[in-house]
Amino acid sequence: MVLILLGIGVFGFLGLSVLWPLTAMMARRIQRVIRMRTRRPEPVKFSRPSTIEVILPAHNEIGLIESTLVGILRSIQYLQAQGGSPPPPKILVHVGTDGCTDRTAEAARRFPGVDVTEFPDNRGKWGMIKTLIERSSADWLILVDAGALWSEGFLTDVVREIGRGRDVIAVAPSYAPLKSGLIHRALWQVERLLKMFEALCGGPVSLHGATVGYKTVLVKKALARLGDTQWLNDDVVIPLTLRTLFPDGLIRYPVGKVWDAGVHPKEVDLARRDRLLKGNLQWVRGLLPDYFRRNPVAGMVALRRLFRMFWAYWFVFAAAGLALAFHPIVLPGVAAAGFLLTVSGSFRQVAGAALVSLSAPLGIFYPNWRPRGSWT
Repeated sequence: MVLILLGIGVFGFLGLSVLWPLTAMMARRIQRVIRMRTRRPEPVKFSRPSTIEVILPAHNEIGLIESTLVGILRSIQYLQAQGGSPPPPKILVHVGTDGCTDRTAEAARRFPGVDVTEFPDNRGKWGMIKTLIERSSADWLILVDAGALWSEGFLTDVVREIGRGRDVIAVAPSYAPLKSGLIHRALWQVERLLKMFEALCGGPVSLHGATVGYKTVLVKKALARLGDTQWLNDDVVIPLTLRTLFPDGLIRYPVGKVWDAGVHPKEVDLARRDRLLKGNLQWVRGLLPDYFRRNPVAGMVALRRLFRMFWAYWFVFAAAGLALAFHPIVLPGVAAAGFLLTVSGSFRQVAGAALVSLSAPLGIFYPNWRPRGSWT
């Protein structure tokens, strides 16, 4: 019994960490050998972008949108000051307000050069993203969440990275909450390292929605493939679809770094985590089987996200096995770890994440379980 519990726990932790990225790296090498021996399709090619549109969908974000726009405009000014030949691309900033009942649109209009489109009906985040992307004529798009904070040189890093590879289809920065406890910061550092492993096999298929850049013509094709479904996790379904449709394309990570001022370490935030879980179950059921068949490498990368959904169960199995085998040592250690977690400033967020992970089987057995709202 002890070995079974430990085996399940260890396998689970490997699955949510290095197992699938390493497997995908080997599969990608095999894939390349097969393509070299057969007729290899032409890679995705495009020229240096002349226009980049920054799209910021917002729903009642009066407390966050101003700091986000300040960072965006400062980064634009820094890019333009670099000059060079060819000149830097033209940057457009477009805010879309979705059924706002506060002064989000008014606050955005106070910034020079920022276009604002107001939608009186509440379309939800996916509906807003899809509408704004379909209306864009820029070469590249950067989707930004209210609360994201850019460094001064972020856009310069993005433009440089786009220009380095003609097969780049998306770029994504590393992410960190502006306010978080020690444990939470450490977990995001581990996540960054794991995504860097995924970057070695074509790029991550799970990007943090705070900031993501996409080649416009390709992301429009991805949206057409995704159809009319109201997807809840745009930061997964779009990059996963791109990796599937364009297996030779690369998602570059990490390109710069962004901070998120919208996450508060003292909040459990069960509603947001609940919506993310339902969104994960949505793409696992609706996309993963077909996408895995079309591009096994991208499918293997996506499996890490699937294993991460059930992280609390892997912890329970491993802890139970260790407790049965070494209970005189483990139980005091668990008590000490619980105390450190409580005083670290990350207790509420870790507890909320654990509760949502433990509820994941409900979404499997009850597919019609619906979220409360669609803004994540």
